[in-house]
Amino acid sequence: MPEVSARLGVAVLAGEQREQMRSSLPPALHPVAGVPAAQYVIDAARRLDPATVVVVGDEQGRARDALSGADTFLAGPRELFHSLAECEATLFVWGDTPLLDPSTMLAVVKRREETRAKRAYLTSGDGDDVAVCVETAWLVEQDPRGESFAAWLVERAQTDRSPAATVPAGDEASLRLVSRQALALAEGLVRERIVNRHQEAGVTFRDPWSVYVDRGVRLEGNVMVEPNCYLYGSTSVAAGTVIGPGTTLRNATIGPDSRVEHSVVEDSSVGRGTTVGPFAHVRGGAVIGDRCEIHNYAEVKNSVVGDGVKMHHFGYLGDADVGEGANIGAGAVTVNFDGQDKHRTHIGVRAFVGCDTMLIAPVSVGDGAFTAAGAVVTREVAPGTRVAGVPARELPPPEASGGEA
Repeated sequence: MPEVSARLGVAVLAGEQREQMRSSLPPALHPVAGVPAAQYVIDAARRLDPATVVVVGDEQGRARDALSGADTFLAGPRELFHSLAECEATLFVWGDTPLLDPSTMLAVVKRREETRAKRAYLTSGDGDDVAVCVETAWLVEQDPRGESFAAWLVERAQTDRSPAATVPAGDEASLRLVSRQALALAEGLVRERIVNRHQEAGVTFRDPWSVYVDRGVRLEGNVMVEPNCYLYGSTSVAAGTVIGPGTTLRNATIGPDSRVEHSVVEDSSVGRGTTVGPFAHVRGGAVIGDRCEIHNYAEVKNSVVGDGVKMHHFGYLGDADVGEGANIGAGAVTVNFDGQDKHRTHIGVRAFVGCDTMLIAPVSVGDGAFTAAGAVVTREVAPGTRVAGVPARELPPPEASGGEA
């Protein structure tokens, strides 16, 4: 992106309200593909290489909390002139224009320079102003402090008789979030761009129109995304993995050559060659290792699951550490909450947890240990031993129990 010849400042107006939105949140802070609308504007403005980017937000400081990449965040116009003092020109951009691109911004800046006008307006097909570039010295003379910048700029466009230039903006670039319908339209257009970008990088979408991918999602080449999937936040998916159908990933990390089908993975990671689902739920900071099988109606929360663990049927692992190669039988549950505090369960390498076993945390099942179906384990199970019953008691070795009927 070529630089502008004048020393430029950009002011992103992110605190203006819209009655049609029926929301206490300014339109510029409404998320579009998982990112506040004004973040797109800030990122586009940064590509102009301006001297400074200023965000004019709201008194609640929500813009400061939600956005990044600006040099200064202001609650209102009072301190704006100090921030722009060294700038020859200032580009005012509404923060609720997420599809406004750097080239269109540059066009209005260049137009003001070429015509030597005090002001240059970027206008939509309906004649509304999308952005305005002004000579900063002229702006200071007008002294709009204490007023809404949006209202002031519109008023100046209508009443000021000094020379001004205009640049037409395309339909997408001029789209403002003036209503919930406009928000949905922007979401669809941005989502289409995101999917196209991933397709160009080698990602296959079986049905692109049924998939929702946030802006911050990272997909490597040779990933397959099946229909009806929702990929949110900072999710990343490695090459060779199949996502879906019917899967939700939220801030999830999925390793290569895995599959997540009809399941939800949130704030957790899944290793290489692992299968999750159908109808599994992995959440709360869980770490699933390589070559694991987490299948039908299994839930894993805040647990570290070693390589090669199998949990094929409904059950719950919460606040657990599971050694590699362990088998978790159908209906097994780590009872991690005593009504006041959470406690951890430790399951050893190649341990066998039988069907309907209740592990009353804090408790440990040693390497190679075995719990019989229906066992209620309330104390440590030593490595290599077998337990059964309620409460679970150690069984004799298999050879000792043979002989008499």
